[in-house]
Amino acid sequence: MGTLQLVTVLWAQALLPASWASTFDRTFAGVLNCEVSATRPFLNFGFRYQAGYFFSTSLSQFFGPGHRLTVVARVTPRQGDAVYLGQGLDLPPVPKTKQVLEMGGGFLVGEGEYRVDWLLFDDQDRACRKSWKTKVARAGADKKVPLAIAPDTVAEFSLAGLAPRQNEPNAGGPLTVLLNAAPLSPRRTRLRSSDGMLLVGALSSLLERLGARPVRLIVFNLDKRQELYRRDGFRSVRLGEVAEAFNQLELGLVDYEVLKSPKGHVDFLADLLNRESNTETVVLLGPTTRYFERMPSGKLEKGSGRIFNLQLLPFFRGGMPFPDIFDSAARRRKGKSKLIRTPADFAKAIEAI
Repeated sequence: MGTLQLVTVLWAQALLPASWASTFDRTFAGVLNCEVSATRPFLNFGFRYQAGYFFSTSLSQFFGPGHRLTVVARVTPRQGDAVYLGQGLDLPPVPKTKQVLEMGGGFLVGEGEYRVDWLLFDDQDRACRKSWKTKVARAGADKKVPLAIAPDTVAEFSLAGLAPRQNEPNAGGPLTVLLNAAPLSPRRTRLRSSDGMLLVGALSSLLERLGARPVRLIVFNLDKRQELYRRDGFRSVRLGEVAEAFNQLELGLVDYEVLKSPKGHVDFLADLLNRESNTETVVLLGPTTRYFERMPSGKLEKGSGRIFNLQLLPFFRGGMPFPDIFDSAARRRKGKSKLIRTPADFAKAIEAI
């Protein structure tokens, strides 16, 4: 059975008012077939625990145009009030198909015990429900990390729902973030829900820890040599737009013109960096690539800004990766590369910036 990759509007789901409580008491006319799995909370790069879920549902249930899905999650701390998060998705016209829609949602939590009530419903008054409990407690190396979220607290990735920080970082100069929208493993040909959640969480944490400053965000994919999203004055409240950009990425389809130019990725990356050559700070953020050649001499302008390459690696996979084209490009501009496997690695990289 094939999979239609419409991930992941729900990565950036928004806080909802408490009036959504009545939705969970509704009696729906029909049943939606779906499968839901909770994700185990883990400490993310912003020193907050990230929890969530993935679900899949058969697209054959939504034949034709004009269908809409809504997902709502009620997260209730054992010591506190329920928090509601959700998002809607308008489906494109669905033909007769055996494909499956896979999506994921995430949120931030502090230490404590939580009950999650999850609800998916559509425009035909059909629903799918699931409830589970999750516990967040520091263990091992996490005990040494000062958490940036209080116990029994729930927030969205944009940090809405959290109290303002008491010691806000000082404002800095202009910053450009080049986010590589790619699978965590360069061998994969599909951006999985877990990959997208990690990228969104890392971007959110990076913006927070670098403090208030003018930010230009450019989301791109090197394999397709495609710029997916560009925004000056970017802020975390726009993370939903980044999720939408991920939705448009079809890694399995490669344009013929791309195939005709096997070294075109080098020119594409050089052009991205050259256009930002005089920005005070440029951060390349994302997984390592499958391109291991060096950036040719003379491709990059000297520029006046600094460049930092923050490469996200699977924490469970040891060893040092081979230097890739991102690493070579950073070194050509006398920048630095940092390998990020843990929140501690991320904190050290931010200190260097």
